[in-house]
Amino acid sequence: MEVIFETGEDRQLSPRTGWTRKHWLELADKMIAAIQPYLTPGKGGLALPNPTRWMDEYLPEPEKMRTFYWMEGYTRTRLLLACWMMGAGRTTLTSNGRSVDIRDQFVEGLLSASDPKHPEYIGDRYGNNQWIAETSSVALAIYIARELVWDSMSPGEREQVSDWLRLATGHKIAHNNWYLFVANTQCVLKALGEKYDQDELDRYLQQVKNFYIGGGWFMDGDHERGYSIDQYNAWGFHHFLPAYVYMNVLDPTWKDWIVERLKEYVSSYKHFFGGNGAFPMWGRSWAYRPAVVAPFNWAEILGVSPLQPGESRRLVSGVMKYYVENGYFQADMTPTMGYAGENLKLIEPYSQYGSPYWGSAAFLNLLLPDSHPFWRDREEPLTVEQESYCVPEPDIGLLVTGNHETGEVQIINHRSWHQREGAKTRYAKKYTNFSYSSHFGIDLRRDDNGYNCDNMFSVSPDGKKYSQRIIPFYIGLDKNYGASYHYPLAGFPFGAPEDAKAFSIDFKTEAEEDQSVKITTQLYLKEFCQVRVHTLETKRKLAAVREGGFALNYFGKLAEAVIDEDSVAFWNGERGSFIKNLFGYAGPSGLEVLLDNTENHHTLGGKSVTPTLIGGELKPGRHVFVSLSGTWFGGKNEVTEKLGLIRKINVSQDQVKLWFSEGTDYTFKI
Repeated sequence: MEVIFETGEDRQLSPRTGWTRKHWLELADKMIAAIQPYLTPGKGGLALPNPTRWMDEYLPEPEKMRTFYWMEGYTRTRLLLACWMMGAGRTTLTSNGRSVDIRDQFVEGLLSASDPKHPEYIGDRYGNNQWIAETSSVALAIYIARELVWDSMSPGEREQVSDWLRLATGHKIAHNNWYLFVANTQCVLKALGEKYDQDELDRYLQQVKNFYIGGGWFMDGDHERGYSIDQYNAWGFHHFLPAYVYMNVLDPTWKDWIVERLKEYVSSYKHFFGGNGAFPMWGRSWAYRPAVVAPFNWAEILGVSPLQPGESRRLVSGVMKYYVENGYFQADMTPTMGYAGENLKLIEPYSQYGSPYWGSAAFLNLLLPDSHPFWRDREEPLTVEQESYCVPEPDIGLLVTGNHETGEVQIINHRSWHQREGAKTRYAKKYTNFSYSSHFGIDLRRDDNGYNCDNMFSVSPDGKKYSQRIIPFYIGLDKNYGASYHYPLAGFPFGAPEDAKAFSIDFKTEAEEDQSVKITTQLYLKEFCQVRVHTLETKRKLAAVREGGFALNYFGKLAEAVIDEDSVAFWNGERGSFIKNLFGYAGPSGLEVLLDNTENHHTLGGKSVTPTLIGGELKPGRHVFVSLSGTWFGGKNEVTEKLGLIRKINVSQDQVKLWFSEGTDYTFKI
């Protein structure tokens, strides 16, 4: 849906986005007005329409199911309401010709949700503990708007709510980012002067600290359960931890540690954002997408940002503007379930229509007054708008590279993966592709024969079913270079039998962690193209291999192809992606196979096509494959220069040497 703003753009103050504080306030107005028709009678739920979701099997009782689905929409919009009330300096909103007092509505809903006798009570009655996380969201909103909400309540009402908050503490929880939720609730209780558990707060802070891996980044769990690096750093760790500092309830040692981690993270994460306002989306929970700007907001609120205020605003406004212009909202101004538009195939089964409101963290900037430099300073360009770069992030095993000419940002992954794979989660695709792009997205197709092969190298024992990288074992990063290895037939070490149903090989093989095939991948970045060298060592016969470039989405007619005996490229009228065989492959896959796709599996919507190279039968032994993969913008024939990047290649027993068209060379050791 197109969002029409009454607020005009200000290209003097905001030359890149045109957005000002008034745009954020107006957008919040529209979003709060949009939820009014869905409020439940006691204002303690949001009755958004929902498809059948994963909790149905846990909630055979219709009433429990109904109230569970009310919960997330209610809890996750509280932060939006709190930031709007404090930022707008008012509590009255005009919606559909009538005035609504949002503060009164907030308090009424809070008392309903916290009353065990009320039909809209949020608590331990659903068959799982999701309410613990959701209560934490409400707690933070209460603290932010405490002068309007908490201070207006009677002593008895405050006692009811504080008792309710405490019920969400002291439970056994998941060994991951969930420690943040309970610690946050304890911090809010402490900040409000209510009874709290300092021992649990200290213990959970230490658990979170144990997840820290360096460079400002946290792992979502510990090393024994995978290497889950993803956007939960932005909308989890660096959302709640700064909130604890904001509440001023931690001792100075903890405050200093959190602030230093936030500064490190912001300095690193700023490189992940493209000139179009998008970022390479990898990992899970894509429905939360605007919440990635929370750390930049908190760094400004705490006065510790390493960025200039104008750069912070350019980044934050750019992200939200991108989503506003690319299908974030449905016709009723509630968020879509997808990435760029509605697409339930992209969303994990734990999400529902209330889940995207986690993106309310984007509105934390409204806590900054109109006089703050964040709003008053002129927008400054993002890093990618100033220069091209390739930044090694060894702690997380990523190369982060930005193309100044096009504004595209890519991350190249040699470390991140997730511990589980379910029938609908598609974590192997969301975490372990070779690369993710701010402008190209990924193709999440998966069937009985395996995943779509965009940014993957896949092997097949039978010529039908393909397996790809599940766990990248990190080797190292250097300037424009990264390396890792993997066992494509090994599967998930922590998987249950049901996790393997949609995979290319049977569970028995996966459970045995088959290491009969090992692939070492080295990648060198040259002029924003990826030279990939795969050294495949196999103890068994393989029927086929394949490798894909970036998945290209398109609408309407078929994407146009540029193909020869060594390369294949696709162009959608604005941009394109290609892959070229430099050594080892038989050549590009046939077009009739690549273009046979009518379903919406691409993160950017529409149909999807992936330029693909294929190879034939392999005997036991060592085999080398070398490819050139990349993207381009502009006309269809502009790919010609990219395809001519490498003038000569020589592959010997122990090295691959490349000579580039502009006169330089590069050598891989194999």
